[in-house]
Amino acid sequence: MLSIKGLPIRQKLSLMIMAAVLFAVVVLTTVFIAYEFYNQKQGIVSEFTTTSKIIANQSQAAITFGDTATLTENLDGLMLHRDVIASCVYDANFKLLASLMRNKTVQPCPKAPALNLSLFDTQHYVRTEPIIVDNDFQGLLYIRVSLDNLYQQQTDYLIAMLALAVLISVAVYYLSSALQTIISTPLLELQHTASQVSKTQDYSLQARKNSTDEIGDLVDAFNSMLATIKAQNDKIKEDAELLEQKIADRTRELADVNNYLAISNKELDVANKELEAFSYSVSHDLRSPLRAIDGFTKALLEDYGDELDQVAHSYMKRTRDASQKMGDLINTLLQLSRVSRKDLVPVKINISTLCQNIVDELKSRQPDRHIEVEIDPVMTVYADAKLLEVALDNLIGNAWKYTGYEARPRIEIGSYQQQGKTVYYVKDNGAGFDKRYAKDLFSAFKRLHATDQFEGTGIGLATVSRIIHRHHGHIWATSTLNEGASFYFTLNESSPEDIESDAFYGHTHNAEA
Repeated sequence: MLSIKGLPIRQKLSLMIMAAVLFAVVVLTTVFIAYEFYNQKQGIVSEFTTTSKIIANQSQAAITFGDTATLTENLDGLMLHRDVIASCVYDANFKLLASLMRNKTVQPCPKAPALNLSLFDTQHYVRTEPIIVDNDFQGLLYIRVSLDNLYQQQTDYLIAMLALAVLISVAVYYLSSALQTIISTPLLELQHTASQVSKTQDYSLQARKNSTDEIGDLVDAFNSMLATIKAQNDKIKEDAELLEQKIADRTRELADVNNYLAISNKELDVANKELEAFSYSVSHDLRSPLRAIDGFTKALLEDYGDELDQVAHSYMKRTRDASQKMGDLINTLLQLSRVSRKDLVPVKINISTLCQNIVDELKSRQPDRHIEVEIDPVMTVYADAKLLEVALDNLIGNAWKYTGYEARPRIEIGSYQQQGKTVYYVKDNGAGFDKRYAKDLFSAFKRLHATDQFEGTGIGLATVSRIIHRHHGHIWATSTLNEGASFYFTLNESSPEDIESDAFYGHTHNAEA
């Protein structure tokens, strides 16, 4: 069955109007019937209080002389009331002197009814009235009244009210169908415009404003958001074209350098740094329009979310997700740019302690994960502390991430000597990767796993590669799919004094350890 949430807004508005009116009708009907029922019961009590007192007074002489004929005659006058089904007269000792029943099926007079009785049960009203002669109790009048007519009257009221409710429902249905268009039409037009923008990516479209109320304000805000997005898209396209032109210019310059050997290594290093600075500047400038897109979309959801349907909410969420994802990519590009531009400050570093700190931080983020981590306790190196921490954080973080589906995850961090050089490694028993795609491991935005399986931007290993090459080292990896991966790297293959003069570009070494 289709839930109310899934209904179109027109039907929702019609249902809301009908529900409100019908609720009011039901409440008023219930109150009216209850009030009438109460009043009629009070009327019965009032009527038979007076009647019983009159009959009791008329029976004083007859009960004094034991005149049962007169008593019966008095009761016969009482029985003229169509709702009285039983009447009885008792002497002072509760001996039955006279009685009349509506028919043979009526319950007979009780043996000793209580004095001053006045009560309702489910089917009857029962009343007793003492017969007083000269202030002495001489007898008792007992009356039993049927409530059938009362219930029948209430039933007639209920049927009439139900018929009235049906008529009101029909009238409200046609009235609500006409009234809901006042609210639903501008919202549907807004939804149609949002759908067209989503399909065509044409942010020059504008929703038509039909009113000056809150919906009109929503249309103004939506049109303003479209205009802002269009302006920001134009700016992004302009920046992208400028970036492409700059890259093309730099590419031609580098091609000229390679073809004619017209510039020195120092000039090439300067050109690379300018390109990195330019990439940093463009990436930094892109963050402002993205924050605006995300902010306007968030504001629209918070301020007007209740007035948007599920489809509009979906479009807004997809817009936010896309802008936030692009923001993450820009942040990683900025990190990659900073790694390449940062001046090296080589110091002696205890790698074992640095790795242990990184592992402790990962455990604090995911205390429920139990991973066996083995770290070589004695590893030192001469390098830039901040950059090396970034590289190890990426390598150990990858090992931590890609063992997420293992029953007994294990990470090993250590080093060994090979041909007079120290080779450091980070190994895990996680998802691994296909060797056929190993050449793409250290390229920016190259991912070997689906994003819905393992999160990431594809920048981490490219960042590690640049850091290693800035330290005159090499990095490579070996793996078997679903059996884990091992990453190896060397540092300072040239002297530490030469580290500062190294450009960040280089080639990965693909030999296996």
